[in-house]
Amino acid sequence: MSETHSTLLYGGVTALVVGLSIFGWRRSRGGRTYPPGPPAHPLLGNLKDIPTGGSEWLAYEQLGKRIGSDVIYMTALGSHLLVLNSFEAARDLLDKKGSLYSSRPRLVMIKEMMGWDWNLILMSYGKLFTAYRRVVQQEFSAPVVADRYRPVITREVHNMLGQLLRAPEGLVKHLKTMAGAVIMMVTYGHQVTSMDDEFVKLAEQVREHGEKTPGSNIVDIFPFMKYIPAWFPGAGFKREAMLKYRLAMEMRTAPYAEVMSRMAAGTAVPCMVSRLMQEDLPNENVDKGEFVKNCGGVVYSAGADTTVAALANFFLAMTLYPDVQARAQKELDEVITRDRLPTFEDRQRLPYLNNVVKESLRWKPVAPLAVPHSSIEDDEYRGGYIPKDTTVLPNIYAMLHDEAHYKNPNEFDPDRYLPTSDNPEGEPDPSRAAFGFGRRICPGRFFADDSLFLTISSALHVFSIKKPDGSKGVESVTWSSGLVSLPSPFPFAIVPRFAGAPDLLNVSEPV
Repeated sequence: MSETHSTLLYGGVTALVVGLSIFGWRRSRGGRTYPPGPPAHPLLGNLKDIPTGGSEWLAYEQLGKRIGSDVIYMTALGSHLLVLNSFEAARDLLDKKGSLYSSRPRLVMIKEMMGWDWNLILMSYGKLFTAYRRVVQQEFSAPVVADRYRPVITREVHNMLGQLLRAPEGLVKHLKTMAGAVIMMVTYGHQVTSMDDEFVKLAEQVREHGEKTPGSNIVDIFPFMKYIPAWFPGAGFKREAMLKYRLAMEMRTAPYAEVMSRMAAGTAVPCMVSRLMQEDLPNENVDKGEFVKNCGGVVYSAGADTTVAALANFFLAMTLYPDVQARAQKELDEVITRDRLPTFEDRQRLPYLNNVVKESLRWKPVAPLAVPHSSIEDDEYRGGYIPKDTTVLPNIYAMLHDEAHYKNPNEFDPDRYLPTSDNPEGEPDPSRAAFGFGRRICPGRFFADDSLFLTISSALHVFSIKKPDGSKGVESVTWSSGLVSLPSPFPFAIVPRFAGAPDLLNVSEPV
């Protein structure tokens, strides 16, 4: 999901909960008992308890420990919030009761004023959501990814390795180019060669304007204000939304139009959009072009940022844990040798490397608070009443750092997944939480897993990733708030691991 999406989504959730808190609330109503939560001020409710300013997932984790509950309930003038800090609670509600907890909050600014209601990730639960999800899930099922998309992933990973060899200081830029190139090719059949690509620049422009959006929008607090004329004093949010609406519309429409033009000329590269235009729709009440455009748009907007964040965290971990890197490279040398690059067919013979991929997902989750769910009916959990339209935040970070499941959770330790006498099955695979829950689980999870495996194995095979002498450790790094959490710039050095590495990439080593 793009940073535009991320900033606005959390801005909306914060506005819905924090903004309404100023009017006060009552914990019990009609004699009902609610789930555990912090004591509330008679007028301000839980205003002081709702974290803002960064690392909200850590604050929610600490709040849960303070009140002794993995489920935290807060409310404010009809707005209800439920934070789930454990996998067990998330499984009970979001998996086992998926029919009740699979919708999304209203989010007036993003979905109604900026026009992102077409996006599968934000779409409210219903028949239209089911139709879109079925198509996207089929396009990114495990067999389809293996058969159709692995050649694209392989080509772009190899291109990225060459760029990294030439200019290692541009690590994050290269990762963004690679992720964007993969997404644009599989979705639109469009080849990206650099960050100067017209569609990549358009997406970056959308992100740039998204960063300027304040964390709390008044229209999310008072939805009736969406009807105020744009010229009215104090209606700057409406003019802002109009600009973002146009940019987001262009981001969704421009690459789709290119595919249509190429199909008409008979020069289209096979891709998701071109295939869907030739298939029957699962929902006859939607215009076919609009349906396909929206399917392409959700993949375009959602696919790249999560991959970049996970890989940035992996490179950071390698600078901090050289012993892990050395063990993975020893395995690669034994299985792959130094005469070629890793392939997907090698994966079953690389157990330690696979655990490095798992740990990269767990150590610093790319979506620490996931995407908020919303309940569609009243419910009860562990004797506590959960009202209809409660916003539910799955704290993925807390789940993947739960000491009940993960020993020394702040350490990057791939061995944690190995069976032991105390734990015959090893510690839980983080993918059970990292990709979401229930009917909202990420449909692109197999595609993401393949991308991470090949990039991580190839980078470790070719390069040594080091922390420069005298540089600080993880304490100097911060992670951004928002749906996708990116690490701040960190010091690193990336050099070829052996003399023949440049030959494997078919490029000349830089002088």
